[in-house]
Order: sequence, then structure tokens, then C-alpha cells
Amino acid sequence: MAQATTDATSVQAAPVQAERAFGQRRPLLRQPALLAALGFLALIVLAAILAPWISPHDPLQQDLGARVAGPSAAHLLGTDDVGRDVLSRLIWGTRPVLVGLLIGIATTCVIGLPWGLLSGYAGGAVDLVLMRVADAVLVLPGLVLAIAITGTLGPNLTNAMLAVGIVFSPTLARIVRSGVLRVRDRDFVVVTRMYGLPAYHRMLRHVLPSVVGPTMVQITILAGLALLVETALAFLGIAVTPPDPSWGDSLAVAFRFIIVDPAAVLAPGITVSLTILALYRVGDSLRDALDIGLD
Repeated sequence: MAQATTDATSVQAAPVQAERAFGQRRPLLRQPALLAALGFLALIVLAAILAPWISPHDPLQQDLGARVAGPSAAHLLGTDDVGRDVLSRLIWGTRPVLVGLLIGIATTCVIGLPWGLLSGYAGGAVDLVLMRVADAVLVLPGLVLAIAITGTLGPNLTNAMLAVGIVFSPTLARIVRSGVLRVRDRDFVVVTRMYGLPAYHRMLRHVLPSVVGPTMVQITILAGLALLVETALAFLGIAVTPPDPSWGDSLAVAFRFIIVDPAAVLAPGITVSLTILALYRVGDSLRDALDIGLD
């Protein structure tokens, strides 16, 4: 009886100890690089929300008399090969970027989280089969697989990012599985078996909270990769159909006249690069603050 009471107390104390440990970790908001990354990402979100009000021109409006024009008071970042304002197209392009990232990351989580939880907690033959499936997906080039899936589902933003989410889900599953393996045999999980709690209850209430940290870090890193793949798909005209504005399409248009105006690729290229770097910076800061090693 005393042993059971002690075990129950240890189960209750585990979340409290985790909370105290979290409070002792390095404060995130005292890192200048992280603050700069968060500030830049906040600007991207604001640009997407306020695009109708802050965009200086209609992103689809053509001015054939001002084709491939350099920066000016009327067009701060110049115009493309049919006279459309580059800045306006970049601002409006934030919308498909954010929508695409939400679809891609949500798909990754919906598939990858239960995949990794089940694989790590069940072990044995279940783990072996699920991880071999993950290896089979990961061995294929991600972009090629995303193009193949998008071609099967149909070329549009939703299908493209569903494909990206499917491609990235094995990576998240492996991270979740690694975290589950570290905690599934700890006392606070073993005690729940002694009390006869269902397996799904143990996984959701006691195992899943222990892998939230690594999952958050991996999601921010995968978001940067998802943006890169989304840009590549839009560049190929698969994710977003021209003439709808997107960062990938802006790069594709700029490459058409790169010999005439090499600087035209700078604005969309720098925007994509800074956004990816900002997402990676957030992921690195979370990993350092939570003292997580991604296996």
C-alpha cells in the first residue's frame, strides 16, 4: 500500500518537476538573434493580413510601358517583364506562403505524431514495420516525391502542401519515436501500467507531453524546409498557378530576364532566404533553451 502511494506521488510529481525544470532553462526572449527572427516573421504575418491596404499596386495589374523597370518612387522594387509591381507581388505572395505552411505543417503533425507515438510505444514488430516504411519514404528525394504526389492529386496549393506534409511526416515520426523511447520505461509511465490505464490514455496523457519540446523544435525546422519546397513548386508553376502572386513565381519571372536585369532576383530571393533563416533561428533557440538533442 505504501509502495503504491509512493508510486502515485511520483506520477503526480513528474509534471511539477518538468514545470520547474522548464522555468530554470535559459530565457528565450533575451536572445537578440531570436528577437530579430521573431520580428521578421511578425512582419511577414502582418504583410499577409494587411496586404489589401499596404500594397502600393494591384499585383495583377500590367503596365507594358514600364516593363523591367528598376526601383523608382512609383515602384520601390521595380517591375517584372510585363510591368507588374514587384513589391506588391511579394506582399500578396505572403498569403499563399502562410496558408501553404499551415497546410503542410498540419499534415505533417496529423500523420507524423501518431506514427511516431505508436512506433515508439508499441515497439517490436510494429516499430520495425513503421520505421521501415519511414525509411522507404525518406530514401526518395523529397522534392521529386512532392511533385509526383502533387501530379497525382492535381496541381494547386492545397494539394502541393498536402504532398509536402506527407513527405516530411516520416522525419517528424522518427523524432517523436526517439522521444517516446526515452520515456516509455520511466517510472511515471510504468506506474500507469500498474494501474491498468488504457494504452491510448498512457500515450496521450503521460508520453506525449514528454515529446512536445522536440516536436516543436522539429516543426520549426520543417517549416523552413516546407517553405523552400513550396517556393520550388511555385517556381515550377505547380503550387500556385500564374499569374497569381507567389514568391516562387516572382523568382521564376525574374529568371526570365536575369541577363537584362540580374538584380531582379534579389528581392524575392532575399525574402525567401531571410524567412527560412528566421524559422531556423527560432528552431535553434528553442532547441538550446529546452536543451534538446534531435537524434
